Amino acid sequence: MTTESCEYYVCGIALAHIFHGAQRLGLPAEDAMARAGIDASLALQPTYRLPVHLHENYLRELLLISNDDLLGLHIGEQTMPAIYGIITSIAFSSASVRQAIQFSDKYQALIGGTGGGFHVEDLPGGHLLARIHMVTHHPILRRHLTLVLLTATLGMCRIITGMPALAPRRLWLDFEPASERERLKIEELALCPVTFGHDQTMAELEATAKRQLLEQQKQQGLAGQIQWLIRDQMINGLPRRKTVADRLNMSVRTLDRRLADEGLSWQGLLDDTRLQLAHDYLTLTDMSIAEISQRLGFSDPRSFQRRFRQLAGQSPAQIRRQHG
Repeated sequence: MTTESCEYYVCGIALAHIFHGAQRLGLPAEDAMARAGIDASLALQPTYRLPVHLHENYLRELLLISNDDLLGLHIGEQTMPAIYGIITSIAFSSASVRQAIQFSDKYQALIGGTGGGFHVEDLPGGHLLARIHMVTHHPILRRHLTLVLLTATLGMCRIITGMPALAPRRLWLDFEPASERERLKIEELALCPVTFGHDQTMAELEATAKRQLLEQQKQQGLAGQIQWLIRDQMINGLPRRKTVADRLNMSVRTLDRRLADEGLSWQGLLDDTRLQLAHDYLTLTDMSIAEISQRLGFSDPRSFQRRFRQLAGQSPAQIRRQHG
């Protein structure tokens, strides 16, 4: 059984991870995508939303081609930080793995869409519990998608910290390994005790997925697409309206008209996005005010502080103290 409902989707960034990971493994990733009924020129765009059932079709094609019972794990091992854009940049700037994970949890819907991801909960003693969820029902596809996410996440955490032996305290997976080889490989990856066959009801999975869907729906539409593209460009400097218009396949004039029709403006969306990112930098990282100012494209820290106070009603220092 596959997830046929188009209410769930995977974003182009998550699809790109599997696509480029398969290429690195020597698989004909683009041919497999065409056979799955997916147009690579569209689907690999960061803001593209691919229905989950097409994403499942793509993974099924790769499994048939590779005949690799560890394909999900092998793709996950192809860690490619650059694919994740601004989120990777902020994760690397975080003061701790905890902060990086919290930030990733907050914005993961921009990467994975509503088809799967993880939800982070605080536990007593300062510990974090990360629950992986997948709306895919098919047990084989579900196992491989879970391993892609698990392996990629552990790899990113180890790269961020520079600690190749970094490991969770314990790992629970809701499936049994397909073979003893897979069991040993997962235990070798996790570097911690692993419990297989841990039950998590579909009701829990659906509840988490619906939460992700509601969060993502807030960012749908033209405004959401533009804000995502602004975030994506922040990593290389000040976002340009012309670049955003080009990415949306429209002229600047058309972009301005569309925004005006919705009662929006380029400057307003730029300010909103900067404010959101500034708040995350201030509360989730130890970056200095000068570093944050430069990252967000301001000419100097004073300009950033003045604009932040205008938009937030508080100074950057006050926000940081409140969350310190």
